[in-house]
Amino acid sequence: MSQENVEIVRRVYDAFNRREFDRLFSEIYDPRIEWQTTREDPDAATHRGFDGVRRYGAQWIGSFEDLHADVEEILEAADDRVFTWARWTGRGRGSGIDSEWWFAIVFELRDGKVRRAAEYFDRAEALEAVGLSE
Repeated sequence: MSQENVEIVRRVYDAFNRREFDRLFSEIYDPRIEWQTTREDPDAATHRGFDGVRRYGAQWIGSFEDLHADVEEILEAADDRVFTWARWTGRGRGSGIDSEWWFAIVFELRDGKVRRAAEYFDRAEALEAVGLSE
């Protein structure tokens, strides 16, 4: 099942980069999804359900032009979890400044759907969270 989970998570990034949001919600996300932002986020929160996750995603899309994620690392972990480390790029809508940052997302899957996602700016912390400490 783990390799299947890795492929599902790859589809998350593919759908996001293609702006196929309806696909995310109809095919990939569980209706009870929870999305935890990084604790360093000034508006750190857990977004719940399709409506909460849509609003959160819309904030990101609204803040950056050409927002794009390049997955640099993807690892299967125990308990139907998948670790990803991605490089994000975009141009600030208000500032016009090109931005680049990295962060991890740990995905938890149930029955072939993403049930939970948790963001981490600290790669080592995210790896530890899934039992893959370096």
